[in-house]
Amino acid sequence: MATPKLETYRKKRDFSKTPEPAGSLAGDGNRFVVHKHHATSDHYDLRLQVGDVLKSWAVPKGPSLNPADKRLAVETEDHPLDYIDFEGVIPEGEYGGGPMIVWDMGTWAPMEDVGTSLEKGAFKFRLAGEKLKGGWMLARLKPRPGEEEKRHWLLFKERDPAADSSTDILAARPESVKSGRRIEELVEKPKPPATPAKLNPGALPGAVKGPMPARIEPQLATATATPPDSIESREIWLHEIKFDGYRTMAYKAGDEVRLITRGGLDWTKRYGDLPEAFRRLPCREALIDGEIVVLDDQGISHFALLQEALSNGAENRLVFYAFDIVHLDGWNLMNVPLERRKELLKQLLEAHVSRSCAIQYSDHVTGEGRAFYAQATELGLEGIISKRASVPYQSGRSKTWTKTKALKAEDFVIAGFTLSKPAEGIGALALGEWVDGELQYRGKVGTGFDAAMLMQLRERLEPLREGAAKLEGAPKEIIWVRPVTAARIHYGNRTADNILRHPVFKGLREVELSAPAATGRKRLISDADLAGISITNPTRRLFGRSGPTKLDVAVYYAAIGDFMLPHILDRPVSLVRCPTGRPENCFFQRHPFTGMPRSVGSFQAMSSEGEPKTYLSVDNAKGYLALAQFGVVEFHAWGSRRKQLEEPDRVVFDLDPGEGIGWREVVEAAVHIKAELEALGLVPYVKTSGGKGIHIVVPIKPRLDWKKVHKSTGDIATRLAATAPESFITTMSKGKRARRIFIDIHRNARGHTAAAPYSLRARTNLPASTPLSWADLETIDAPADLNYSSLPGLLATSGDPWADMDEQARDLPLLSKAGK
Repeated sequence: MATPKLETYRKKRDFSKTPEPAGSLAGDGNRFVVHKHHATSDHYDLRLQVGDVLKSWAVPKGPSLNPADKRLAVETEDHPLDYIDFEGVIPEGEYGGGPMIVWDMGTWAPMEDVGTSLEKGAFKFRLAGEKLKGGWMLARLKPRPGEEEKRHWLLFKERDPAADSSTDILAARPESVKSGRRIEELVEKPKPPATPAKLNPGALPGAVKGPMPARIEPQLATATATPPDSIESREIWLHEIKFDGYRTMAYKAGDEVRLITRGGLDWTKRYGDLPEAFRRLPCREALIDGEIVVLDDQGISHFALLQEALSNGAENRLVFYAFDIVHLDGWNLMNVPLERRKELLKQLLEAHVSRSCAIQYSDHVTGEGRAFYAQATELGLEGIISKRASVPYQSGRSKTWTKTKALKAEDFVIAGFTLSKPAEGIGALALGEWVDGELQYRGKVGTGFDAAMLMQLRERLEPLREGAAKLEGAPKEIIWVRPVTAARIHYGNRTADNILRHPVFKGLREVELSAPAATGRKRLISDADLAGISITNPTRRLFGRSGPTKLDVAVYYAAIGDFMLPHILDRPVSLVRCPTGRPENCFFQRHPFTGMPRSVGSFQAMSSEGEPKTYLSVDNAKGYLALAQFGVVEFHAWGSRRKQLEEPDRVVFDLDPGEGIGWREVVEAAVHIKAELEALGLVPYVKTSGGKGIHIVVPIKPRLDWKKVHKSTGDIATRLAATAPESFITTMSKGKRARRIFIDIHRNARGHTAAAPYSLRARTNLPASTPLSWADLETIDAPADLNYSSLPGLLATSGDPWADMDEQARDLPLLSKAGK
């Protein structure tokens, strides 16, 4: 969330047009930057990190190393921390339009209290940059009549060893410390309009005249350990950079442009002005294969940056890398050899594409695959894609396209640590991997950390020592911790006994949820309720020797209760109990049981078969907390309340991925279905299922009975599936669900239940069925990270994104006369 201090900054900019950051970072630090900026004229901007913003001054003549030079510095609005790394061209017509480079950057330190110094107007500080070093002073000038108060300062160098009266640092060092470029190089000189090459797709071998297809399934690459060698295979191979983004097929037919995901979903509207770039291509119709990415400062694509751009509305950062073309102006090119297709694609783009264009051509090298792979590894790229030059385009996975990752990169559980000498931080992390519900030792990692990260890890892991289990085959010096934190590890390969070779720590797998608007959350669990919890066998482990304990479950539900209870109070519930801790002994409990706490509610109602039954309900916090003693791991709730049992107020569309569907594709599908449901006038909410799927939950006004609700949601599911029939299916047949997502609406039948919001799932590491904001959904790479250990802390700072759900209830539309 952007700090309120950035209000002035944000009001001055249209982030759909300027590449400047909108301001999503917050935190403490001591970095500084000096930007060289050519707007109406050249000037320099000094920015010092103070708390969660950059305090900024515009210095028209720039800083000088000569203490005798007093340079005017005009205080400007606070800038976001993201701005430290910003370098680029602000579009003409936007505030501050013109090129900007990072002329200098580094760290800084105040000589006195920052707030007091700024208030007094005498601000002394030290810089440790590449060009500017030593002591500096900002002295505020008295405002002249009519001038805005406290805006004009003088910036000058203090007399110290870093002072230099003979060197004009601005002339001597004009280049960016980030990219090495001068500011003039950021602006491309206008080129005379290029004469488009005369394209003749029909002359290519294998081209067939015909209409452009409505959809082509993309060709996919097969993973290999090493790239193919042209000499050994006697085949010519083309090798391209492997991108980390959304695989996309771009369809252009006149002015109509569709951007279709790998799973067949139309995401054109999500990508801002990117479709406009395709409309300008010099052709009537085209079908181009590529990947949508966001690049970092080194030109490397990162999926996290793409997620951030889409979440923050910064679609202007998107780049479509085009690497194949399969149809052009009435000619089907699928049977044309790849190298000829790429020649045609390059000709189509080269007269239109510039460095600043949102469409770029994905070039390749020929033959030298292993050398290219080594270079990609050294540059930190994802890896390479290798393609046989002579082959046609083949939908689906094939061996004529291969992918070779630069290094093996996987997530491993942090199971323990060793101490460094002196014992102030961590020496190495002990790694584990879940195998059939048991955590197995995979060795230690001791490289890839800096000193600050080692100390941070020590602080994070120390509280997890109590209740930890030792792993077999591990050294004695390891201090064990509960296995609830994951790390991203790069490694060479594995030994015969599965120990990682040459592991390198690349970072923690972090989850952060954004805070919704304040909702005045009411506390539902009192201290007296918590004091009354009684757990026998608290150290009994669930799901294996290294799994969480019965006490861990009780503590989780106590911590999460204020968020979970509003979604289950006064609703019929079913429970999953695991009294022995073994998965095979877990069972579903729909009705009252022997020894059930008196505080747990029950009531009688007719079953769907017309028989009188007694059902369970959670009526208060005391009953909710008491269930942990009886081995309850999961809560499942009806979509109606006891008082209006026959009229549901929530419906669920359960997205269940078939074989071959990854998490990213399920997220794509959920975002697509959100838009379709909103078009029907509904307000959809989203949560993880606790497994591989996603639940889309819709609040509805309780006016229809179960039969009509079930029929209506079935009709809606049919309509949803029809929007992408190759991606969705509405039948339960497992044989038809490979590479598709089943839209399951059967939880909307009377007596059926769905995993309650925040309920744990009886699986390894106890993942939770977690409500999310739609923006947060796309930032989650591994839903299992939302579990019994991580979720309470995340919710304490973010809050419940479903808090206002009941206020968003709408009438459920009846799409067919039969449903009325």
